[in-house]
Amino acid sequence: MVRRLKSELPKDDFGQDRFPKRVLEALEVDYPHEEKRIHAALREYTARRQARAQEHAERFATDFVLMTLKKRLFSSPAAFLRTLEQHENSLRTAKKRNGVSRPTRGILQRQIDRVEEEYSVDEEADEATHEALDAASLLFQEPSPEEWALLKEMKSWAGKASSQLDARTKRLIGWLNQHIRPNGPWGNQRVIIFTEYRHTQNWLQGVLASERLTGGDRLMTMYGGMDSKDRERIKAAFQTDPKNSPVRILLATDAASEGIDLQNHCCRMIHFEIPWNPNRLEQRNGRIDRHGQRSKSVLIHHFVGKGSNDRERNSEETKVGDLEADLEFLMRAVRKVEAIRARFAEPQPRMFPVAVTFLVTERLARV
Repeated sequence: MVRRLKSELPKDDFGQDRFPKRVLEALEVDYPHEEKRIHAALREYTARRQARAQEHAERFATDFVLMTLKKRLFSSPAAFLRTLEQHENSLRTAKKRNGVSRPTRGILQRQIDRVEEEYSVDEEADEATHEALDAASLLFQEPSPEEWALLKEMKSWAGKASSQLDARTKRLIGWLNQHIRPNGPWGNQRVIIFTEYRHTQNWLQGVLASERLTGGDRLMTMYGGMDSKDRERIKAAFQTDPKNSPVRILLATDAASEGIDLQNHCCRMIHFEIPWNPNRLEQRNGRIDRHGQRSKSVLIHHFVGKGSNDRERNSEETKVGDLEADLEFLMRAVRKVEAIRARFAEPQPRMFPVAVTFLVTERLARV
């Protein structure tokens, strides 16, 4: 049996490569002190909860809840607020469940495994997460006054940040105005913006609407669970020549990322957050990095902290803040996955990403 990589295939009849080159480009964000403070507050809350966890099952539940909160915080203030409110409500109602049996480690593990399944409907994924959060809260001790204060601080920030532009969204809007709507009028370039959660997608759609980036079908959304006719209509519009179809921006969730061809007239993709599962990352990239892509290169964008590009080029070990360090770690994981993909072409699902997924989860679960 012989393995042949994409790069080894002969050129086409016009002397051109049959597949485009994938290019990773990091978008630097200058995060303000207030946003860094919330990441620090979550880190402090995590440290306090983990220090007080006594039983093995309680520590396991604590790690799951706090890792979920961190993933939502990396996604958007809206997604973080939703999960934080769920966590707080679970803690309050757990106090009133006298006589209710506490789940065992095995029962909780099965519920957490449901969260990690692949869902075609976003609401089903949210429901599985909420059920696991409720079950995990039954194993939590009553929060201390300091922990309640941290929860209040984070909830207050998330509520305020959900109604305004954060640093990353400002950077995104600047990029869109530079590449998709240069100098005011819309160009013919298109972009897909992927996010993991429906709440982030809804929030981002509202933000872009406030910046007048949605009118006249310029922006469309695709998510898991939408009507199949609407899904096909949006796909057809995005695959149609920009001269004949007005759509320029497609907001999509992971539940909508499998099995869809979107490469006809789009060679740009932005990961609004980096998924911790590299399989999902490749599923996203595969929407435009596939046979039939007309551009010579596919541009994949990720967000990093300010100065990250210089540190990477110069191999510097400059001390950075907790937020920037976590973002840089995720970006390095992305580049590691890309290096493996380039080395071994397109492996079967779940072959190469397992070790990387474990590494990312272990590194960031410690917040």
